[in-house]
Amino acid sequence: MTTTKLIGSKPAALGLCLAGALLAGACSADSFNILNTNSPTVDQLTGNPTRAILARAALGSAALTENDLGGEIVVYAIFGREGWNLLGNDPRLTTELIRGPLNPRAFGGFGWLGKYAALRTINTYLDAIPKTKDLSAAEATASTGFAQTLKALMFHRLILRNGALGIPLDVNHPIDAPPAPWVKQADVYTYIVALLDSAKANLQAGSGAFPFSMPAGYESFATPGDFIRFNRALAARVLIHQATFTTCGNSCFQSALTALGESFLTTGGLPGSLSSAANYFFSAASGEPGNPITENLNALQYYVNTDIVNKVQLKANGDPDDRLTSKVRVGAEKQYADFDGIYKPILYNDNTPTTSAANPGALIPIIKNEELILLRAEANLGIGNLQAAIDDINLIRVNSGGLALTTLTAGSPAADILTELLYNRTYSLLWEQGTRWIDARRYGRLNLIELDRPGDVVFSNMPVPGSECDARGFPASTACTP
Repeated sequence: MTTTKLIGSKPAALGLCLAGALLAGACSADSFNILNTNSPTVDQLTGNPTRAILARAALGSAALTENDLGGEIVVYAIFGREGWNLLGNDPRLTTELIRGPLNPRAFGGFGWLGKYAALRTINTYLDAIPKTKDLSAAEATASTGFAQTLKALMFHRLILRNGALGIPLDVNHPIDAPPAPWVKQADVYTYIVALLDSAKANLQAGSGAFPFSMPAGYESFATPGDFIRFNRALAARVLIHQATFTTCGNSCFQSALTALGESFLTTGGLPGSLSSAANYFFSAASGEPGNPITENLNALQYYVNTDIVNKVQLKANGDPDDRLTSKVRVGAEKQYADFDGIYKPILYNDNTPTTSAANPGALIPIIKNEELILLRAEANLGIGNLQAAIDDINLIRVNSGGLALTTLTAGSPAADILTELLYNRTYSLLWEQGTRWIDARRYGRLNLIELDRPGDVVFSNMPVPGSECDARGFPASTACTP
């Protein structure tokens, strides 16, 4: 297997060719014999890896979780009509992604290979940990919990991509092994929850310190004990998605509340603590990967959908919700393909009252305290604790949006409280993870997403990439459902 290093000084990480889930012929045999002296080889990791080699592999595993992130945010924003890409260099950005059909051999196949490449790196690191003599048993256990948490993060992003189609899970095999079995969505969620629970147990049994420096973006979770709080935050998100994407229901909502109680959720120090987060890390340094979304106001690529601006709630003084004004600003106008873009996403920019400049070093949250409070509201709503849900919604309305308390009460219809919750999730998490699209899918509200042009559609998931269909011997076609 080849190795590849990340750009610049970020930790080197293992190869990009995927075992199990990809067409075996997608990477040639020669591509597995390229020496990269800046990265640990598979032999180094699977023989008797040193402490230093394992540390580099750990940091590389974390770095590769950024694979596909920028494109994923943009594509999901387009699907959920949070925004558009109006650059015009590829007409499929305003045809295939908005009107369809999604081509599994083109844009419809996006967001797959990079995630499985990251998983292959994480699996290789997990396989290497027991082979070392340089770590104590406690350090090895903590390292395993760290890697398992990252593995769960990537599998969750994959099942969000595919939805009801499911995904392969058992991909930790040689590159020339048969394709991994396909797993149904419900079973994927069960697997991810169990993986996060196993990671938690390993982190608890681990030492007081990791045998590597914590990757940038995770500074608040630098010890195994602190990393559990991040693990439990991810578990809460996964459990709530499991409750709403599958038939798990109340038991998953209850488990999510338990996980949230062990996470880094806090209502102290508001509003500042809302931004407490584990983050994907980017840098403005030369040669380093920069934030893939940030751009100046005069750029002509990314735009916020006018519908997001039109549906914003107003504060008591008549001004818009603070989440809109802090994340969206009027910029260079671009008319293209019957779209009229004027509102620019600035949440990853350096902003002053009069300027907004691109910031390649801006972090992107993996999960933040503001989301955790809204997840708690959703879990309480799901089990019928309506007042508790409203209380958390109000915390976000007031402290993040500058809005007045909602007029909803515990006697209001649950559907109305859900509508208010989803409004707050959209504006609190705008252009971070495709929240509007994902939430509409979870609650059967795709038909409520406003279309911009006659003939446009809203997709319920992305298709299986064509190479996966080929690898499994399905007849040649534009799509398949394993």
